[in-house]
Amino acid sequence: MSSNNPILPNPAQSSLPASSPHEPGRFSGISLPQPRSAHRHPLLISLTYVLGGLFWLWALNPRLTAWLDPNHVSSSLFAVWSSTLLIVASGGLLYGLLKSYHSMEHRARQAQDLRLTHLMEQMADTAFIKDRRGYYLYLNAAGARQMGRTVTECLNRDDSALFPAGVASTLIADDRRVIADGTLLVRESTFAIEGDTHVLSFTKWPYRDTDDNILGILGIVRDLTPKRSLEQRSPHDCANLETCVQQRTAQLVGINQALERQIAARIQMEIALRESEERFRQLAEHIREIFWVYGMAEERLIYISPAYEEVWGHSIEALHERPRDWIEAIHPDDRPRVEATVQLATQTTGRVDEEFRIVRPDGALRWIWARGFPVRDDAGYVYRIAGLSEDITARKLAEDQLRRQQVELTRMSRLSLAVELASNLAHELNQPLAAIVAYTQACLTLLRQTPTDPRLLTGTLEEIANQGLRAGEIIRHLRELVYRHPAAQGTVDLNALIHSVLHYAQVELRQARISVKLALADALPMVSADDIQIQLVVLYLIRNAIEAMNEPETGPRELTVSTAQLDPASALMTIRDTGPGFDPTLEDQLFRPFFTTKPGGMGLGLSVSRSIIESQNGQLWATPNPDGGASFHFTLPIQAHP
Repeated sequence: MSSNNPILPNPAQSSLPASSPHEPGRFSGISLPQPRSAHRHPLLISLTYVLGGLFWLWALNPRLTAWLDPNHVSSSLFAVWSSTLLIVASGGLLYGLLKSYHSMEHRARQAQDLRLTHLMEQMADTAFIKDRRGYYLYLNAAGARQMGRTVTECLNRDDSALFPAGVASTLIADDRRVIADGTLLVRESTFAIEGDTHVLSFTKWPYRDTDDNILGILGIVRDLTPKRSLEQRSPHDCANLETCVQQRTAQLVGINQALERQIAARIQMEIALRESEERFRQLAEHIREIFWVYGMAEERLIYISPAYEEVWGHSIEALHERPRDWIEAIHPDDRPRVEATVQLATQTTGRVDEEFRIVRPDGALRWIWARGFPVRDDAGYVYRIAGLSEDITARKLAEDQLRRQQVELTRMSRLSLAVELASNLAHELNQPLAAIVAYTQACLTLLRQTPTDPRLLTGTLEEIANQGLRAGEIIRHLRELVYRHPAAQGTVDLNALIHSVLHYAQVELRQARISVKLALADALPMVSADDIQIQLVVLYLIRNAIEAMNEPETGPRELTVSTAQLDPASALMTIRDTGPGFDPTLEDQLFRPFFTTKPGGMGLGLSVSRSIIESQNGQLWATPNPDGGASFHFTLPIQAHP
């Protein structure tokens, strides 16, 4: 299908963007002169077809038939009228087809004009269309700015009305040459306009229709003044410019290389991060402990490992839906304490260290040990808390069993000691007591005889006194045997001994919720003592402090164990508690046998401990603390160097 659209000598015209004259803020198409063929109306062609057909039917067809076949009889009137209607109907159909084609051609021409004006409007150079007389039919915004006028002031006017006479005559002569020769014209000219010199490049070519008729002139004007000014610079300026360009290029190359290194490092970091995340995921999913991360900004757990489902007996999906699901499973007796610790950690410290019980959905009771530590950003702000929650039910059961066994062992050892003491006393005192009874009965027998000489009783009474003295000597000897038994002297590291005893007593300390503070002297000399007996003394003093702090309303529970070198010949150890302390008036009675202030106590521990320390050439004493509680001190001799 042919078209009467203008033909441009620009090969890129097929890719021009389409536009609509109805789009807001866009320019509309231009009104260009059209060839005469474009004004042929479809109605005229249709009427010509119908009249020609009727003329052939009514005038030429009968004569032609008669000339070819004289014997032929003309068709009936019905056939003539049916042919007439057929010709008229086909004429109407032809009109419709031509009308549709004419509309399509008109729309295509409008679209072509819009694409042309859109292209020209987007150009940074001056673009224009003139008719054959040289009047501007279209001028883009860049051309209007270059002329210093509005587009409306330039349209429908020629160059003589817009430019000085010298400039206008040159432009008009070029236009006439393009129309006369019908070829492309490229010219570079220098003009003086309003006192300024401008170097302009003109490109003009004929604006034709499909019949090759020249409708007007298309043109582009480029201002080459800045380019020519740059070319006319001195060689020194060019050299400086080239140096600057080289320096800038070197800087850009360096920046590019630095960016490449940063990108490579970033890629390596991302690869390492992915590998680290994968290792972390595998570790978190396979360890028996529960790994969890709490987000400070989110105010909830943002990650918890699958071990949570095995320990708590609840699903992770339910925990995400109900963030307090884990804390509601805590035993009611432990929940207030855990909630207070969690609140303190999320608001200030970021640290968690708690043991508590949980009740599983099946009713089973489990012990949990939760530890958490803060995760800080570059500014030192705590934005995460990461931690582990461990099921310590088996350990708790073992500790409780061990504690019960230790309590029972202590009770049995005390009972055994008491039984042994009673047995020894009974055995040793049996003979003098029996003699005293016999002598007393003899005296009574003599006194019942009348008359009785008192001098006869003297020997018997002397024997009674001797047997009483013998009984006292037995008690003294037994006491020395119990409290001052021989000790095996050896070299003892007092600091290491304290660590081992605390390890043995950690179950009782944790059960009583007592915190231990150590203040051990560095490079403490070795002492000379019996290791086993000193361990028994330290263990008893620690248990004595635990029992003192277990009393109600004692305030904070803290046990402080310290060592120091008292003088060149002795080392000092102090066990300090925060219990209720003791009455200073009772200080002298604390170490007496069978003296105690505790219900159910035997009153032998401190007495035995002092006897052991004194047998090791040391001293044991007690002092009340100014801020409450009591401190027990003992000294041991430092091992002499050979």
